Amino acid sequence: MITGRFFKSLSRGPAGDRLIPKILLAAALCAPALSHAETTQVDVYFPTTDQHQRNLLLTGTVEARQHADLAPLQDGVVAAIFAERGEQVAKGQKLLTLDSRLAELELQRVEAEVRASKVAQAEAVRRYQEVLGLSEQQLVPTTQMEERRSAVSVAEADLNRATALLALQQERLDRHTLYAPFAGVISARSINLGEWITRQSSVFTLVQQQDLRLALQVPQEYYARLVGTPDTLVTLLPETSAQQSSQVRLSQLVEVVSADSRTMTALVDLPRDAGWVPGMSARAQIALPRSELSVSWIPSSAVKAHPDGGASVFAVEQDRAKRYQVEIVERQEGRVAVMGLPADHSIVFSGIELLNDGDPVQIQHISGRTL
Repeated sequence: MITGRFFKSLSRGPAGDRLIPKILLAAALCAPALSHAETTQVDVYFPTTDQHQRNLLLTGTVEARQHADLAPLQDGVVAAIFAERGEQVAKGQKLLTLDSRLAELELQRVEAEVRASKVAQAEAVRRYQEVLGLSEQQLVPTTQMEERRSAVSVAEADLNRATALLALQQERLDRHTLYAPFAGVISARSINLGEWITRQSSVFTLVQQQDLRLALQVPQEYYARLVGTPDTLVTLLPETSAQQSSQVRLSQLVEVVSADSRTMTALVDLPRDAGWVPGMSARAQIALPRSELSVSWIPSSAVKAHPDGGASVFAVEQDRAKRYQVEIVERQEGRVAVMGLPADHSIVFSGIELLNDGDPVQIQHISGRTL
C-alpha cells in the first residue's frame, strides 16, 4: 500500500511531480493481478487403480532346436553327392561319399587275416584235442600237452586281434560316407565333386524344420518377475497372412544375462505347422505376473514431462491445482500407468502446459470411473 507520506516525500521538487503519475499508473495495472489469480477451466479424469500387470512386447528370432554344420568323419576326395541345397532329408539319409578305394583294399586284407586266424585257431584246437586223447593213455608227455594248450590260447588271441582290426577297418570305411544326423532341410552346400576335404571341413548346413522355438531377448529388469514363475502366458503375434495369433507358455528362461546388451534369453516352443520358418522374426507379448504395487491409468495428456526426465500430474483439491510427482510404469496408446497418485482424486488432463501448483481451477467436464 502506497501511503500519503510516501507521496508527500515524492512530491517535493520537479522530479517528484513527474514520478507520481507513473507510480499511480503501475499500481492501477497491478491491482487486479494482486487481488486474485485468473481461474483456469479444466477437464478432469477419475482414474482406475489396480495391481500392476504389464504385457511385455518383444521381437525375437525363430530358431531350430537342431541346426548343424556337418563335416565328414574322414579325410578324402569327394566321390559322390546325394543332397542339394533346399532339399528335405530324413534322418540317416546318405549325403555324400568319399573315395574309399584304399580303405576297401585294406578291409579286404584284414578280412583275409581274419580267415587265416580262424584256420590257425581251428588247427590249434585240433592238435590240442589230439594230444588230449593220447594223454589219457599216458602216451604223450605232460609238457607237450601244455604246449598244445598254449598254442590254442595264442591262436584265439590272434583271431581276436584280427577281428578287432576288421571292425576298426570297417568303421574307417563307413566313415567315408556322411549321413544326416536328423531330419531337416539342407540350407547350404559348400563342396563339389573332386574336392579334397578334411574332418574340419563344413560340407552341409542342416536345419531342422520341426520343433521350432522363438528366442526373445528380455531386459534384465524383468528377471525377478519371470524367474520361478511357471505357466507364464505368451501371445504369438502373426507376421504374415499364413500365420495366426496363438497363445502358448514360456518354455524356458535362460538365467544368464548378456554383459553387452543386459538382456537374458527367453525360449518359447512354437506350435507345429503354424507357418513359422527358422530365421523368421516374430513378435510375442509376454503377460508379466502381477506385482503388489498399485497403479493408476490416466490419459497421456495428463502427464507433464520435466526437463530432468521426471513427470508430474495435477489433481484438483479445493478448487485449486495440486501437483504430484509420479512414476510412469507403462505406456499404451492414449494412456499411461503411473504410481504416486493419491486415491479418489480428479486428475487434470487438459491445459496442463500453463498450469502451476496452487492455481485456481474450475472443472468443466468429468470423465473416467464412476464414484
